[in-house]
Amino acid sequence: MTRWFCSVALVGLCAAPGAAFAAQPGSALAAETENADAEAGSDGRTIVVSATRTPITIDDAPVTISSKSDEEIADELATDIKDLVRFEPGVSVRRQPARFGAALGSTGRAGNEDFTIRGIGGNRVLIQVDGVRVPMGFSFGAQSVGRGDSVDIGLVKSVEILRGPASALYGSDGLAGAVSFTLSDPEDILKGKAVAGLVRSQYASADDEFAHTAILAGRSGDISALVSYSRRDFNELDNRGTNDVLGANRTTPNPQDGHSNAATARIVWDPAGGHKVRLTGEYLDNALVTDLLSGRSATIDNLVARDTGKRWRVAGDWIWEGEGTLEMARVSAYWQSAKDRQFTQEDRTPLADRTRLNTFDNRVYGLAAEGRAAFATGPLQHKLVFGADASWTRQQGVRGGTVPPAGEVFPSSAFPVTDYVLTGLFLGDEISVGPLTLFPALRFDHYKLTPQADPLLPPNFATTSQSGERVSPKMGAVLKLTEEVRLFANYAQGFRAPEPSQVNQFFENLGQGYTSRPNADLGPERSESIEGGIRFVSEAVSLSATAFSARYKDFISQEVVGGGFTPANPAIFQFINLDRVKVEGAEARMDLRGTNGITGQLAISYARGDVIDPAAGTRVPLATVDPLKLVAGIGWRDKAGRFGGQLIATHSVRKSDERSTGVCTPSCFRPGAFTILDATAFVNLGPVTLRGGVFNLTNAKYAWWSDVRGLASTTTIADAFTQPGRNGSVSLTYRF
Repeated sequence: MTRWFCSVALVGLCAAPGAAFAAQPGSALAAETENADAEAGSDGRTIVVSATRTPITIDDAPVTISSKSDEEIADELATDIKDLVRFEPGVSVRRQPARFGAALGSTGRAGNEDFTIRGIGGNRVLIQVDGVRVPMGFSFGAQSVGRGDSVDIGLVKSVEILRGPASALYGSDGLAGAVSFTLSDPEDILKGKAVAGLVRSQYASADDEFAHTAILAGRSGDISALVSYSRRDFNELDNRGTNDVLGANRTTPNPQDGHSNAATARIVWDPAGGHKVRLTGEYLDNALVTDLLSGRSATIDNLVARDTGKRWRVAGDWIWEGEGTLEMARVSAYWQSAKDRQFTQEDRTPLADRTRLNTFDNRVYGLAAEGRAAFATGPLQHKLVFGADASWTRQQGVRGGTVPPAGEVFPSSAFPVTDYVLTGLFLGDEISVGPLTLFPALRFDHYKLTPQADPLLPPNFATTSQSGERVSPKMGAVLKLTEEVRLFANYAQGFRAPEPSQVNQFFENLGQGYTSRPNADLGPERSESIEGGIRFVSEAVSLSATAFSARYKDFISQEVVGGGFTPANPAIFQFINLDRVKVEGAEARMDLRGTNGITGQLAISYARGDVIDPAAGTRVPLATVDPLKLVAGIGWRDKAGRFGGQLIATHSVRKSDERSTGVCTPSCFRPGAFTILDATAFVNLGPVTLRGGVFNLTNAKYAWWSDVRGLASTTTIADAFTQPGRNGSVSLTYRF
């Protein structure tokens, strides 16, 4: 291992520091030679779609959005979604160490839980793959299902991260933002060839991960096809803990052994006349075994967890593109199924051994239609986008195992099998007159939850159906002062419909004196956001600065609404619309591109948020807001694209005591401020590209606030939440 690590360090330091940074134009290194971004315009400026549902350059978008291509992801040697946002201030992914129990505690069980954008995360951020939203995350008791394994980033063509409410474009769940993954078409690989493909192998020492990817594409006449496959084998993520003991005081990682498989198949028929018919099949699975040495005690002899997840998707698209008033039309249909299983075996003395098997399943059918048109009304130029979509989801979860707690019976369910229907109509426009472009949009959504008869719930349990509507407006504007300078502003509303498990959650343990009850009156969460800023773009430099303010109403929270925690008068837990949240902040970015190949980047994000209870008159800091983060990088790239690299510094300040008061008892553990250095480099040898990176060069001991939030200041296991020390990664790609 030492010999290997030295070789990685040699590549990273001698070839020149390197890595793609922040997905800004001109930031890709090997990407420019190995495979030009399919979403780049003729002038090299990055084009995005999710900002307005129409192709537009990042510089001309009325919102803050970032984009990364597949080659930029490869340049950064990213292996998962947490790596994906490593250099992205204002966006984070929560991943805690695996320290959960069989019946109590879920710390770390969800893995890479979800994206947090400007302090708001979980199911309040929309995640979609090819326009299809991935299944919800879910948590109940010791069960916790995240969304980080819903896509293998080694197989995506690009990813776009939209900050701010996205409901006017995408409907429910776009309360705080949207993360949109796009998979490759055959032509993205072929680029005019009859047959093309790539194979890539990568090793990352942080979790001893080996990853292998293969993509093959071919064309015969009007038919083209693509198949891709990715395999990952990994162990536990390293940390800086040193207390390698059994029991709750353990700070070294619990041993883990995991693997994942991801495969995609796509067939495209594109006859003359602008028509294209596309059929896609996608499959992912993952399995993880965890030996929870931290869970052992005088009464627990052994604690082992075996978790699996699977997702299937089949989709069909018809797409037409023309040159008249109607520029594009698309109709798509899809089916998606996701199944998560979490099994835990606990050997106990003197009590009987017990197991837990918790499941969470989603099955979805969906239809969508969309069109784009361009026309003029007098001096006004319009680019209209319009459409409709509908999805039907059946969601269910089962709690099972042996030796249930007193007062419970297995199997049981925390909520009834529920059919969840979402339908929406949307209309957006891009109106240009002189230097001013306006981006109005409006969407109408209807949702309906219909619980089914469930034999796992008590016969006297009264389920409740629920439905509602929501209109979400949006208005953006971009004013081009000169060819280089633009002012932009955006106002948007968002909403998130209640989840089936929130409306009809039921759990009862009268022996312990508590129960949970459904809430037929639970309403949707709402958001209102405004942001504005300035951009300067030239061949040598890109600058942007943004300020934003967002208000969230009717946050759904589970609270005690009655009872006294006794068998005769049990406490009643219920999901209710309680809190209001306000988040304000600012972001800035700079990219430098020298004619001699030198590049420089700087990005910073700051936000503060509060949870407001109008009834009680209280204001508590919002724990999910990350502290100020600054990322700075300098790099160099050979003009011929043969080699290059980048050195990146990331600084995070310490969360202030004032901004964590009231969040933890007696107070919160606040990791210290830190600065880490990462270096990556590449060497391009024609069809072969070698990439290498050394991360945390100075072997700093640090922890992300997103991972430790909620941890009390009195904790003795803070080191268990630290990130890996100095670690390396290498990859080898062959294109043909």
